Amino acid sequence: MATRRLIKRTRTRVPEYTCLGCPLTKSHSLWCHRLCVPKDGMGVCGRVAPHAVMGRTAEAILRFKIHRGREQGRVA
Repeated sequence: MATRRLIKRTRTRVPEYTCLGCPLTKSHSLWCHRLCVPKDGMGVCGRVAPHAVMGRTAEAILRFKIHRGREQGRVA
């Protein structure tokens, strides 16, 4: 049974079913090969780069290391 869309999409040049692959590897795969250097969290292909996204744990470790480095810098 077909369901109706909640948000009606406007007409675009690229059809919904077109698979945009990685421009670096010329691959038509759906996943990221993590080869590009993301700029502001976006990959070369224009999508969100998963290798630029940091999780909660990684952010917490980074904040801890920065805080610890500041404390050691003041004491020394």
